[in-house]
Amino acid sequence: MSASAASGATLGEILRLPAFAGAEVFPGDADLDLVIRALAPADDEVRVDPGTLLIVTGMPAGSPIGAVATVARHRPVGRSLPAIVIAPTAPWTRVLDELSVAIASGGASARVAAARVRLRVPLVSGAGFAGVAEAASEILAAPVAILDEYLDQVSQAGCTDEDRAALAAAIDRARGHGPTPPLGPFLSDAELVGARTRVTGPRGPAGVVVCFRADRIPAAIAAVMTEIADAVLVERARDDVRNETEASLRGELIDELLAAGDAGRQSVIRRGRLLGTDLAEGAVAIAARLTDPHNPHRQIHDARILRRLLQQLRGLVERDWPRSLLEWHEGRLMGFLPTATAPALAEDQSRDQQATAFVARLHTLARPSVPGFGLTLAVSRHTLEPERLGAALEEADLALSIAGRLDQLDGVTTFEETGTYKLLFQILADRPQELESFYQSTLGPLTRYDEQYNTDLVATIATYLELDGNLAATAGKLFTHRHTIRYRLDRAADISGLDIGKSDDREKLTLALKSMRLLGRPIPVATQPLADRDSA
Repeated sequence: MSASAASGATLGEILRLPAFAGAEVFPGDADLDLVIRALAPADDEVRVDPGTLLIVTGMPAGSPIGAVATVARHRPVGRSLPAIVIAPTAPWTRVLDELSVAIASGGASARVAAARVRLRVPLVSGAGFAGVAEAASEILAAPVAILDEYLDQVSQAGCTDEDRAALAAAIDRARGHGPTPPLGPFLSDAELVGARTRVTGPRGPAGVVVCFRADRIPAAIAAVMTEIADAVLVERARDDVRNETEASLRGELIDELLAAGDAGRQSVIRRGRLLGTDLAEGAVAIAARLTDPHNPHRQIHDARILRRLLQQLRGLVERDWPRSLLEWHEGRLMGFLPTATAPALAEDQSRDQQATAFVARLHTLARPSVPGFGLTLAVSRHTLEPERLGAALEEADLALSIAGRLDQLDGVTTFEETGTYKLLFQILADRPQELESFYQSTLGPLTRYDEQYNTDLVATIATYLELDGNLAATAGKLFTHRHTIRYRLDRAADISGLDIGKSDDREKLTLALKSMRLLGRPIPVATQPLADRDSA
Protein backbone atom coordinates (compact mmCIF):
# COMPACT_ATOMS: atom_id res chain seq x y z
CA MET A 1 0.00 0.00 0.00
CA SER A 2 1.32 3.43 -0.88
CA ALA A 3 -0.35 6.84 -1.16
CA SER A 4 1.51 10.03 -1.99
CA ALA A 5 0.89 13.73 -2.61
CA ALA A 6 3.05 16.63 -3.68
CA SER A 7 2.19 18.87 -0.73
CA GLY A 8 1.68 16.56 2.24
CA ALA A 9 0.66 17.29 5.82
CA THR A 10 2.72 17.93 8.94
CA LEU A 11 2.68 15.76 12.04
CA GLY A 12 1.00 18.64 13.86
CA GLU A 13 -1.77 18.80 11.26
CA ILE A 14 -2.28 15.05 11.44
CA LEU A 15 -2.69 15.23 15.20
CA ARG A 16 -5.61 17.65 14.66
CA LEU A 17 -7.60 15.02 12.75
CA PRO A 18 -10.70 13.82 14.65
CA ALA A 19 -9.57 10.17 14.36
CA PHE A 20 -6.40 11.11 16.27
CA ALA A 21 -8.24 12.48 19.30
CA GLY A 22 -6.36 11.31 22.39
CA ALA A 23 -3.24 10.34 20.41
CA GLU A 24 0.24 10.84 21.85
CA VAL A 25 3.59 11.54 20.18
CA PHE A 26 6.86 9.93 21.16
CA PRO A 27 9.32 11.35 21.83
CA GLY A 28 7.56 14.31 23.38
CA ASP A 29 9.88 16.78 21.67
CA ALA A 30 9.31 15.35 18.19
CA ASP A 31 9.31 17.89 15.36
CA LEU A 32 5.60 18.50 14.63
CA ASP A 33 6.51 20.43 11.46
CA LEU A 34 7.85 17.23 9.90
CA VAL A 35 6.06 16.81 6.56
CA ILE A 36 4.41 13.49 5.70
CA ARG A 37 4.01 12.96 1.97
CA ALA A 38 3.03 9.25 1.72
CA LEU A 39 1.71 6.24 3.61
CA ALA A 40 3.05 2.67 3.65
CA PRO A 41 2.69 -0.44 5.83
CA ALA A 42 5.61 -1.03 8.16
CA ASP A 43 6.13 -4.57 6.95
CA ASP A 44 6.87 -3.33 3.43
CA GLU A 45 10.57 -4.28 3.04
CA VAL A 46 11.10 -2.34 -0.17
CA ARG A 47 12.28 1.27 -0.35
CA VAL A 48 9.41 3.72 0.19
CA ASP A 49 8.99 7.29 -1.00
CA PRO A 50 10.77 9.96 1.03
CA GLY A 51 8.57 11.41 3.75
CA THR A 52 6.55 8.23 4.25
CA LEU A 53 4.50 7.60 7.37
CA LEU A 54 4.61 3.93 8.34
CA ILE A 55 1.42 2.23 9.43
CA VAL A 56 2.43 -0.13 12.22
CA THR A 57 -0.12 -2.82 13.02
CA GLY A 58 2.29 -5.21 14.63
CA MET A 59 5.84 -4.99 15.98
CA PRO A 60 8.14 -5.25 12.94
CA ALA A 61 11.89 -5.05 13.50
CA GLY A 62 13.04 -2.59 10.88
CA SER A 63 12.02 0.57 9.02
CA PRO A 64 12.23 0.97 5.24
CA ILE A 65 14.54 3.66 3.90
CA GLY A 66 12.57 6.88 3.34
CA ALA A 67 10.27 6.45 6.30
CA VAL A 68 10.18 9.47 8.63
CA ALA A 69 7.56 8.53 11.27
CA THR A 70 5.17 5.81 12.34
CA VAL A 71 1.61 5.55 13.52
CA ALA A 72 0.70 2.64 15.76
CA ARG A 73 -1.78 1.37 18.32
CA HIS A 74 0.99 0.83 20.88
CA ARG A 75 4.23 2.63 21.52
CA PRO A 76 6.90 0.94 19.39
CA VAL A 77 9.96 -0.37 21.23
CA GLY A 78 13.48 0.30 19.99
CA ARG A 79 12.53 2.55 17.08
CA SER A 80 14.28 5.84 16.43
CA LEU A 81 11.48 7.34 14.27
CA PRO A 82 8.86 9.68 15.82
CA ALA A 83 5.75 7.67 16.61
CA ILE A 84 2.08 8.68 16.85
CA VAL A 85 0.26 6.33 19.19
CA ILE A 86 -3.48 6.39 18.51
CA ALA A 87 -6.18 5.70 21.08
CA PRO A 88 -7.07 2.02 21.64
CA THR A 89 -10.61 2.61 20.37
CA ALA A 90 -9.66 4.53 17.19
CA PRO A 91 -10.76 2.42 14.19
CA TRP A 92 -8.00 1.84 11.63
CA THR A 93 -10.32 2.42 8.69
CA ARG A 94 -11.11 5.93 9.87
CA VAL A 95 -7.47 6.62 10.72
CA LEU A 96 -6.35 5.60 7.24
CA ASP A 97 -9.14 7.50 5.48
CA GLU A 98 -8.40 10.74 7.31
CA LEU A 99 -4.65 10.34 6.82
CA SER A 100 -5.08 9.85 3.07
CA VAL A 101 -7.30 12.89 2.70
CA ALA A 102 -5.05 15.06 4.91
CA ILE A 103 -1.91 14.18 2.93
CA ALA A 104 -3.67 14.57 -0.43
CA SER A 105 -5.08 17.98 0.54
CA GLY A 106 -1.82 19.34 1.90
CA GLY A 107 -3.01 19.23 5.49
CA ALA A 108 -6.12 21.29 4.80
CA SER A 109 -8.53 18.60 5.91
CA ALA A 110 -6.71 18.18 9.21
CA ARG A 111 -6.79 21.90 9.91
CA VAL A 112 -10.41 22.17 8.81
CA ALA A 113 -11.46 19.23 10.97
CA ALA A 114 -9.65 20.68 13.97
CA ALA A 115 -11.11 24.14 13.29
CA ARG A 116 -14.60 22.69 13.07
CA VAL A 117 -14.21 20.99 16.44
CA ARG A 118 -12.89 24.19 18.07
CA LEU A 119 -15.58 26.39 16.51
CA ARG A 120 -18.28 24.05 17.69
CA VAL A 121 -17.54 25.12 21.28
CA PRO A 122 -18.74 28.76 21.03
CA LEU A 123 -21.59 27.80 18.70
CA VAL A 124 -22.94 25.17 21.08
CA SER A 125 -22.33 27.16 24.27
CA GLY A 126 -23.97 30.32 22.89
CA ALA A 127 -20.86 32.45 23.27
CA GLY A 128 -21.94 34.56 20.29
CA PHE A 129 -19.71 36.38 17.84
CA ALA A 130 -17.18 37.13 20.57
CA GLY A 131 -16.70 33.41 21.19
CA VAL A 132 -16.39 32.70 17.46
CA ALA A 133 -13.79 35.46 17.06
CA GLU A 134 -11.79 34.16 20.04
CA ALA A 135 -11.83 30.60 18.66
CA ALA A 136 -10.83 31.84 15.19
CA SER A 137 -7.90 33.80 16.61
CA GLU A 138 -6.76 30.72 18.52
CA ILE A 139 -7.07 28.47 15.44
CA LEU A 140 -5.18 30.86 13.17
CA ALA A 141 -2.71 31.98 15.86
CA ALA A 142 -3.33 35.54 14.67
CA PRO A 143 -5.63 38.50 15.41
CA VAL A 144 -9.09 38.19 13.83
CA ALA A 145 -11.90 40.68 13.14
CA ILE A 146 -15.45 39.86 12.06
CA LEU A 147 -17.35 42.54 10.12
CA ASP A 148 -20.88 42.58 8.74
CA GLU A 149 -21.78 43.40 5.14
CA TYR A 150 -21.66 47.14 5.92
CA LEU A 151 -18.17 46.75 7.43
CA ASP A 152 -19.43 47.47 10.92
CA GLN A 153 -17.36 45.48 13.38
CA VAL A 154 -19.27 42.59 14.90
CA SER A 155 -16.43 41.26 17.04
CA GLN A 156 -12.64 40.92 17.21
CA ALA A 157 -10.03 38.99 19.14
CA GLY A 158 -6.34 39.66 19.65
CA CYS A 159 -6.24 42.86 17.61
CA THR A 160 -3.64 45.48 18.51
CA ASP A 161 -4.14 49.23 18.23
CA GLU A 162 -2.17 49.06 15.00
CA ASP A 163 -4.50 46.38 13.62
CA ARG A 164 -7.57 48.40 14.57
CA ALA A 165 -6.17 51.57 12.99
CA ALA A 166 -5.32 49.74 9.74
CA LEU A 167 -8.79 48.18 9.69
CA ALA A 168 -10.53 51.53 10.28
CA ALA A 169 -8.52 53.13 7.46
CA ALA A 170 -9.45 50.30 5.07
CA ILE A 171 -13.12 50.64 6.01
CA ASP A 172 -13.01 54.40 5.35
CA ARG A 173 -11.44 53.78 1.94
CA ALA A 174 -14.09 51.19 1.05
CA ARG A 175 -16.96 53.43 2.12
CA GLY A 176 -15.45 56.30 0.15
CA HIS A 177 -16.14 54.53 -3.13
CA GLY A 178 -19.57 56.16 -3.35
CA PRO A 179 -22.96 54.44 -3.49
CA THR A 180 -21.52 51.00 -4.31
CA PRO A 181 -21.67 48.43 -1.48
CA PRO A 182 -18.43 48.77 0.51
CA LEU A 183 -17.72 45.05 0.84
CA GLY A 184 -16.29 44.66 -2.68
CA PRO A 185 -13.75 47.51 -2.41
CA PHE A 186 -12.77 46.30 1.07
CA LEU A 187 -12.03 42.77 -0.14
CA SER A 188 -9.82 44.08 -2.93
CA ASP A 189 -8.02 46.75 -0.87
CA ALA A 190 -4.30 46.19 -1.47
CA GLU A 191 -3.24 48.52 1.36
CA LEU A 192 -4.67 46.35 4.13
CA VAL A 193 -2.28 43.55 5.09
CA GLY A 194 -4.54 40.70 6.08
CA ALA A 195 -6.30 37.70 4.63
CA ARG A 196 -10.00 38.27 4.02
CA THR A 197 -12.78 35.75 3.43
CA ARG A 198 -16.29 36.76 2.41
CA VAL A 199 -19.24 35.47 4.46
CA THR A 200 -22.13 34.67 2.13
CA GLY A 201 -25.57 33.41 3.11
CA PRO A 202 -28.88 32.66 1.37
CA ARG A 203 -29.71 36.38 1.23
CA GLY A 204 -26.34 37.36 -0.24
CA PRO A 205 -23.23 38.93 1.36
CA ALA A 206 -23.36 38.72 5.15
CA GLY A 207 -19.90 39.97 6.14
CA VAL A 208 -16.18 39.27 6.06
CA VAL A 209 -13.58 37.59 8.27
CA VAL A 210 -10.20 39.35 8.49
CA CYS A 211 -7.06 37.57 9.64
CA PHE A 212 -4.15 39.91 10.36
CA ARG A 213 -1.32 37.93 8.85
CA ALA A 214 0.38 37.91 5.42
CA ASP A 215 -2.04 38.27 2.52
CA ARG A 216 -0.60 35.17 0.81
CA ILE A 217 -1.68 32.24 2.93
CA PRO A 218 -1.35 28.49 2.41
CA ALA A 219 -4.27 26.58 0.95
CA ALA A 220 -4.79 24.87 4.31
CA ILE A 221 -5.24 28.24 6.06
CA ALA A 222 -7.60 29.44 3.33
CA ALA A 223 -9.73 26.36 3.94
CA VAL A 224 -9.78 27.12 7.65
CA MET A 225 -10.83 30.71 6.92
CA THR A 226 -13.76 29.32 4.95
CA GLU A 227 -14.69 27.13 7.92
CA ILE A 228 -14.60 30.21 10.18
CA ALA A 229 -16.77 32.12 7.71
CA ASP A 230 -19.30 29.27 7.86
CA ALA A 231 -19.32 29.47 11.66
CA VAL A 232 -19.92 33.23 11.43
CA LEU A 233 -22.83 32.55 9.09
CA VAL A 234 -24.34 30.07 11.57
CA GLU A 235 -24.06 32.64 14.36
CA ARG A 236 -25.51 35.32 12.07
CA ALA A 237 -28.53 33.13 11.29
CA ARG A 238 -29.04 32.51 15.00
CA ASP A 239 -28.69 36.23 15.70
CA ASP A 240 -31.22 37.06 12.97
CA VAL A 241 -33.76 34.65 14.46
CA ARG A 242 -33.24 36.13 17.91
CA ASN A 243 -33.55 39.68 16.58
CA GLU A 244 -36.67 38.85 14.59
CA THR A 245 -38.30 37.32 17.67
CA GLU A 246 -37.43 40.32 19.82
CA ALA A 247 -38.54 42.70 17.06
CA SER A 248 -41.91 40.94 16.95
CA LEU A 249 -42.34 41.36 20.70
CA ARG A 250 -41.33 45.02 20.59
CA GLY A 251 -43.68 45.58 17.66
CA GLU A 252 -46.56 43.99 19.59
CA LEU A 253 -45.97 46.33 22.54
CA ILE A 254 -45.91 49.37 20.24
CA ASP A 255 -49.06 48.15 18.47
CA GLU A 256 -50.94 47.72 21.73
CA LEU A 257 -49.89 51.12 23.06
CA LEU A 258 -50.95 52.84 19.84
CA ALA A 259 -54.23 50.95 19.67
CA ALA A 260 -55.23 51.36 23.30
CA GLY A 261 -54.07 54.94 23.91
CA ASP A 262 -54.18 54.36 27.67
CA ALA A 263 -52.89 50.87 28.49
CA GLY A 264 -52.69 49.05 31.80
CA ARG A 265 -49.84 50.48 33.87
CA GLN A 266 -48.54 47.20 35.28
CA SER A 267 -48.89 45.45 31.93
CA VAL A 268 -46.75 48.10 30.23
CA ILE A 269 -44.11 47.96 32.96
CA ARG A 270 -44.00 44.15 32.95
CA ARG A 271 -43.78 43.82 29.17
CA GLY A 272 -41.16 46.57 29.00
CA ARG A 273 -38.97 44.74 31.50
CA LEU A 274 -39.29 41.52 29.51
CA LEU A 275 -37.87 43.48 26.57
CA GLY A 276 -35.01 44.90 28.61
CA THR A 277 -36.38 48.39 29.28
CA ASP A 278 -37.77 50.06 32.41
CA LEU A 279 -40.86 52.19 31.74
CA ALA A 280 -42.01 52.43 35.36
CA GLU A 281 -41.13 56.14 35.55
CA GLY A 282 -42.35 57.00 32.07
CA ALA A 283 -40.30 57.91 29.02
CA VAL A 284 -39.85 60.16 26.02
CA ALA A 285 -41.07 58.62 22.78
CA ILE A 286 -39.07 58.98 19.57
CA ALA A 287 -39.87 58.25 15.94
CA ALA A 288 -37.70 58.27 12.82
CA ARG A 289 -38.00 57.94 9.08
CA LEU A 290 -35.46 57.33 6.33
CA THR A 291 -36.25 58.96 2.98
CA ASP A 292 -34.82 59.44 -0.47
CA PRO A 293 -33.86 63.14 -0.79
CA HIS A 294 -34.39 62.95 -4.55
CA ASN A 295 -37.94 61.69 -4.05
CA PRO A 296 -39.21 63.07 -0.71
CA HIS A 297 -42.38 60.99 -0.81
CA ARG A 298 -40.50 57.68 -1.13
CA GLN A 299 -39.61 56.07 2.16
CA ILE A 300 -36.75 53.59 2.34
CA HIS A 301 -37.87 50.03 3.04
CA ASP A 302 -34.68 48.10 2.21
CA ALA A 303 -34.37 45.71 5.16
CA ARG A 304 -30.56 45.71 5.07
CA ILE A 305 -30.31 49.51 5.21
CA LEU A 306 -32.90 49.78 7.97
CA ARG A 307 -31.17 47.03 9.97
CA ARG A 308 -27.86 48.84 9.68
CA LEU A 309 -29.36 52.14 10.87
CA LEU A 310 -31.13 50.40 13.75
CA GLN A 311 -27.87 48.73 14.81
CA GLN A 312 -26.08 52.07 14.75
CA LEU A 313 -28.81 53.85 16.72
CA ARG A 314 -29.02 51.09 19.31
CA GLY A 315 -25.27 51.08 19.79
CA LEU A 316 -25.19 54.85 20.26
CA VAL A 317 -28.21 54.91 22.57
CA GLU A 318 -27.01 52.02 24.73
CA ARG A 319 -23.84 53.92 25.51
CA ASP A 320 -25.47 57.10 26.84
CA TRP A 321 -29.13 56.20 27.50
CA PRO A 322 -29.10 52.47 28.34
CA ARG A 323 -32.05 50.08 28.25
CA SER A 324 -33.92 52.12 25.69
CA LEU A 325 -36.33 50.44 23.28
CA LEU A 326 -36.05 51.01 19.52
CA GLU A 327 -37.69 49.11 16.67
CA TRP A 328 -38.77 49.58 13.05
CA HIS A 329 -42.54 49.54 12.91
CA GLU A 330 -44.59 49.94 9.73
CA GLY A 331 -41.97 51.89 7.86
CA ARG A 332 -40.75 54.09 10.68
CA LEU A 333 -38.61 53.66 13.74
CA MET A 334 -40.42 54.04 17.05
CA GLY A 335 -39.36 53.61 20.65
CA PHE A 336 -38.72 55.03 24.08
CA LEU A 337 -35.97 56.71 26.08
CA PRO A 338 -36.95 55.60 29.60
CA THR A 339 -36.82 58.07 32.48
CA ALA A 340 -35.40 55.41 34.81
CA THR A 341 -32.11 55.19 32.91
CA ALA A 342 -31.84 58.78 31.69
CA PRO A 343 -28.53 60.61 32.18
CA ALA A 344 -28.37 63.14 34.99
CA LEU A 345 -30.05 66.44 34.18
CA ALA A 346 -27.87 69.47 33.66
CA GLU A 347 -28.59 72.60 35.67
CA ASP A 348 -31.76 74.43 34.53
CA GLN A 349 -32.52 71.64 32.02
CA SER A 350 -35.89 69.94 31.74
CA ARG A 351 -36.36 66.31 30.77
CA ASP A 352 -37.80 67.45 27.41
CA GLN A 353 -34.74 69.60 26.71
CA GLN A 354 -32.45 66.76 27.69
CA ALA A 355 -34.19 64.32 25.33
CA THR A 356 -34.18 66.80 22.44
CA ALA A 357 -30.46 67.53 22.86
CA PHE A 358 -29.71 63.81 23.09
CA VAL A 359 -31.69 62.98 19.93
CA ALA A 360 -29.97 65.84 18.07
CA ARG A 361 -26.60 64.34 18.99
CA LEU A 362 -27.91 60.92 18.02
CA HIS A 363 -28.84 62.26 14.58
CA THR A 364 -25.39 63.75 14.08
CA LEU A 365 -23.63 60.51 15.01
CA ALA A 366 -25.95 58.14 13.13
CA ARG A 367 -26.27 60.22 9.97
CA PRO A 368 -22.98 59.03 8.37
CA SER A 369 -24.15 55.40 8.57
CA VAL A 370 -26.80 56.04 5.89
CA PRO A 371 -25.09 58.32 3.34
CA GLY A 372 -27.31 59.54 0.54
CA PHE A 373 -30.52 59.31 2.56
CA GLY A 374 -32.51 61.76 4.62
CA LEU A 375 -32.85 60.88 8.32
CA THR A 376 -35.57 62.62 10.33
CA LEU A 377 -35.96 62.07 14.08
CA ALA A 378 -38.97 63.27 16.07
CA VAL A 379 -39.39 63.61 19.84
CA SER A 380 -42.52 63.59 22.02
CA ARG A 381 -43.04 65.41 25.27
CA HIS A 382 -41.79 63.68 28.40
CA THR A 383 -44.52 61.41 29.77
CA LEU A 384 -44.44 60.29 33.40
CA GLU A 385 -47.23 57.71 33.29
CA PRO A 386 -46.36 54.37 31.63
CA GLU A 387 -50.01 53.85 30.71
CA ARG A 388 -49.92 57.08 28.66
CA LEU A 389 -46.95 56.12 26.51
CA GLY A 390 -49.24 55.32 23.60
CA ALA A 391 -50.11 59.02 23.46
CA ALA A 392 -46.39 59.85 23.56
CA LEU A 393 -45.81 57.58 20.54
CA GLU A 394 -48.61 59.39 18.72
CA GLU A 395 -46.98 62.74 19.51
CA ALA A 396 -43.65 61.65 18.08
CA ASP A 397 -45.34 60.12 15.05
CA LEU A 398 -47.40 63.27 14.47
CA ALA A 399 -44.27 65.47 14.64
CA LEU A 400 -42.59 63.12 12.16
CA SER A 401 -45.57 63.26 9.79
CA ILE A 402 -45.69 67.05 9.92
CA ALA A 403 -41.96 67.24 9.19
CA GLY A 404 -42.58 65.06 6.15
CA ARG A 405 -45.43 67.28 4.92
CA LEU A 406 -43.16 70.29 5.31
CA ASP A 407 -40.36 68.54 3.36
CA GLN A 408 -38.08 68.53 6.38
CA LEU A 409 -36.23 65.40 5.27
CA ASP A 410 -33.19 65.55 7.50
CA GLY A 411 -32.93 66.73 11.08
CA VAL A 412 -34.75 66.67 14.41
CA THR A 413 -38.23 67.92 15.18
CA THR A 414 -40.22 67.94 18.42
CA PHE A 415 -43.92 67.78 19.17
CA GLU A 416 -43.74 71.11 20.98
CA GLU A 417 -42.20 72.79 17.93
CA THR A 418 -45.13 71.80 15.71
CA GLY A 419 -47.31 74.42 17.41
CA THR A 420 -50.56 75.00 15.51
CA TYR A 421 -49.36 72.66 12.78
CA LYS A 422 -50.59 69.71 14.86
CA LEU A 423 -54.12 71.14 14.92
CA LEU A 424 -54.11 71.82 11.19
CA PHE A 425 -52.63 68.40 10.48
CA GLN A 426 -55.48 66.74 12.37
CA ILE A 427 -57.93 68.66 10.21
CA LEU A 428 -56.00 67.56 7.13
CA ALA A 429 -56.16 63.93 8.27
CA ASP A 430 -59.87 63.97 9.14
CA ARG A 431 -61.35 66.61 6.79
CA PRO A 432 -58.84 67.53 4.06
CA GLN A 433 -61.47 69.39 2.02
CA GLU A 434 -62.01 71.75 4.96
CA LEU A 435 -58.31 72.72 5.06
CA GLU A 436 -58.30 73.15 1.29
CA SER A 437 -61.35 75.39 1.51
CA PHE A 438 -59.70 77.54 4.20
CA TYR A 439 -56.58 77.94 2.06
CA GLN A 440 -58.59 78.88 -1.03
CA SER A 441 -60.59 81.51 0.86
CA THR A 442 -57.47 83.21 2.26
CA LEU A 443 -54.35 82.80 0.13
CA GLY A 444 -55.99 81.31 -2.95
CA PRO A 445 -56.82 84.69 -4.57
CA LEU A 446 -53.29 86.00 -3.87
CA THR A 447 -51.64 82.88 -5.33
CA ARG A 448 -53.67 83.18 -8.52
CA TYR A 449 -52.88 86.90 -8.73
CA ASP A 450 -49.13 86.19 -8.38
CA GLU A 451 -49.32 83.57 -11.10
CA GLN A 452 -51.24 85.84 -13.45
CA TYR A 453 -49.19 89.00 -13.00
CA ASN A 454 -45.80 87.54 -11.92
CA THR A 455 -45.85 89.35 -8.58
CA ASP A 456 -44.60 88.38 -5.09
CA LEU A 457 -47.55 89.08 -2.81
CA VAL A 458 -47.60 85.69 -1.04
CA ALA A 459 -43.80 85.63 -0.66
CA THR A 460 -43.89 89.16 0.78
CA ILE A 461 -46.57 88.23 3.32
CA ALA A 462 -44.65 85.09 4.34
CA THR A 463 -41.41 87.06 4.85
CA TYR A 464 -43.18 89.88 6.72
CA LEU A 465 -44.79 87.42 9.16
CA GLU A 466 -41.56 85.46 9.55
CA LEU A 467 -39.82 88.67 10.63
CA ASP A 468 -42.57 89.56 13.14
CA GLY A 469 -43.99 92.41 11.07
CA ASN A 470 -40.72 94.33 10.82
CA LEU A 471 -41.07 96.40 7.65
CA ALA A 472 -37.42 97.43 7.42
CA ALA A 473 -36.15 93.86 7.95
CA THR A 474 -38.58 92.55 5.32
CA ALA A 475 -37.40 95.14 2.82
CA GLY A 476 -33.79 94.23 3.55
CA LYS A 477 -34.36 90.51 3.12
CA LEU A 478 -36.25 91.00 -0.15
CA PHE A 479 -33.76 93.59 -1.44
CA THR A 480 -36.42 96.20 -2.10
CA HIS A 481 -37.69 99.49 -0.69
CA ARG A 482 -39.96 99.71 2.34
CA HIS A 483 -42.53 101.62 0.29
CA THR A 484 -42.64 98.71 -2.14
CA ILE A 485 -43.25 96.28 0.73
CA ARG A 486 -46.04 98.50 2.07
CA TYR A 487 -47.57 98.69 -1.39
CA ARG A 488 -47.55 94.92 -1.78
CA LEU A 489 -49.16 94.39 1.63
CA ASP A 490 -51.90 96.94 0.83
CA ARG A 491 -52.44 95.32 -2.57
CA ALA A 492 -52.74 91.91 -0.90
CA ALA A 493 -55.37 93.31 1.49
CA ASP A 494 -57.38 94.69 -1.43
CA ILE A 495 -57.37 91.33 -3.23
CA SER A 496 -57.90 88.96 -0.28
CA GLY A 497 -59.89 91.17 2.07
CA LEU A 498 -57.38 90.40 4.84
CA ASP A 499 -55.49 93.32 6.36
CA ILE A 500 -52.18 92.10 7.78
CA GLY A 501 -52.22 95.05 10.19
CA LYS A 502 -55.24 93.61 12.02
CA SER A 503 -54.53 90.85 14.54
CA ASP A 504 -57.40 88.56 13.47
CA ASP A 505 -56.49 88.85 9.79
CA ARG A 506 -52.80 88.37 10.56
CA GLU A 507 -53.64 85.16 12.45
CA LYS A 508 -55.69 83.91 9.49
CA LEU A 509 -52.83 84.59 7.10
CA THR A 510 -50.38 82.79 9.40
CA LEU A 511 -52.62 79.72 9.56
CA ALA A 512 -53.22 79.94 5.81
CA LEU A 513 -49.47 79.80 5.12
CA LYS A 514 -49.15 76.74 7.38
CA SER A 515 -52.12 75.13 5.64
CA MET A 516 -50.46 75.84 2.31
CA ARG A 517 -47.35 73.96 3.40
CA LEU A 518 -49.32 71.01 4.76
CA LEU A 519 -51.26 70.79 1.51
CA GLY A 520 -47.98 70.34 -0.32
CA ARG A 521 -47.88 73.78 -1.91
CA PRO A 522 -44.46 75.34 -1.35
CA ILE A 523 -44.33 78.96 -0.27
CA PRO A 524 -42.95 80.93 -3.22
CA VAL A 525 -39.61 82.68 -2.81
CA ALA A 526 -39.57 86.36 -3.63
CA THR A 527 -37.60 87.29 -6.73
CA GLN A 528 -35.07 90.09 -7.00
CA PRO A 529 -36.71 93.53 -6.72
CA LEU A 530 -38.84 94.36 -9.70
CA ALA A 531 -40.38 97.57 -8.51
CA ASP A 532 -41.87 98.37 -11.87
CA ARG A 533 -43.89 95.12 -11.73
CA ASP A 534 -45.59 96.05 -8.47
CA SER A 535 -47.84 98.52 -10.20
CA ALA A 536 -49.67 95.65 -11.89
